[in-house]
Amino acid sequence: MKRVGLKDVAAKAGVSVATASYVMTGQGRVSDRTREAVLKVADELGFVRNAAAANLRSGQSRLIGVILNNIANPFFSHLVSELETTAYREGFLTVLATAQNDLERQRKLLASMVSQGVGAIILSPVHDTVAADLEVVTARGIPVVSCVRDLPECPVSFVGADDEVSGYLVMRAALQAGHSSAVFIGGYERTTTLEGRRAGVHRALRESGLPESACAFRPGPLSMAFGDAAFRALCADGPLPKAVICFNDYIATGLYEAARALKVEIGRDISVLSFDNTPISSALTPGLTTVDIFPGRIGAMAAQRAAEMLRTGQTGRIVDRLTPCLVARDSLI
Repeated sequence: MKRVGLKDVAAKAGVSVATASYVMTGQGRVSDRTREAVLKVADELGFVRNAAAANLRSGQSRLIGVILNNIANPFFSHLVSELETTAYREGFLTVLATAQNDLERQRKLLASMVSQGVGAIILSPVHDTVAADLEVVTARGIPVVSCVRDLPECPVSFVGADDEVSGYLVMRAALQAGHSSAVFIGGYERTTTLEGRRAGVHRALRESGLPESACAFRPGPLSMAFGDAAFRALCADGPLPKAVICFNDYIATGLYEAARALKVEIGRDISVLSFDNTPISSALTPGLTTVDIFPGRIGAMAAQRAAEMLRTGQTGRIVDRLTPCLVARDSLI
């Protein structure tokens, strides 16, 4: 069966090939009436635009590659939903993959997306990512937007929350509730996210005249299983801390399950605080006190930044840092 081409669409619509091309690319000045007529004919003929050829002609791809750590976390589900919606509204399509916190897998995915002709990359980077890991993209002048986790030593832009303020807000809330110490569970060492939150926790402690050691850090995977295991370990270690801060709501959900099994009542026996403010935080019983870092807004802003960089040819580092806010619920006593 013969493939329907742009010339076929133009001929049946009674316009020039150039006009039909303007309609398909969204470029040039075309009346609404002409645009509707051309699109109607294209639909009737089953015309499919050859994006690869169009990229060669225009010098710009309409694809944005998105690599996330693990979409199972509701945080990333919300983020990618807003990201894709915004990218589409900006005239771009997305190609999504997950790195599963595997540095080698991330490298292969980056190389694969370059070979597929993406115009930009939005990346939630695997921990320990360095500039050399991104060279397959940056050496080609392809703009990269790091979201959620910053890579300040890499020539890439960043969209995410202010991690230092996030840590400060959660520790200050625990202190104002009357807790003079806490345990912080989860998060990967040597990441700007954990280190930023640690710095904020320490600032709140100093302001209250308490030593930094008043909050013990127990880093670990960002999973419900870790939240469950970490809480069981805390219970086995001796007297239960009065306040536990979880790196994210996903870990906190695992902690809730362990507490229920161990007959520990959150909101009465212990305070639990977290970060993200995903929908699950309000669905838990009692409701989870958490810092809203606006995952949906991060996704939308990352897409907008990538689209803008593609249109302008900008490849330098631009930082968009959102100010988080605390959402207090009944898990804090």
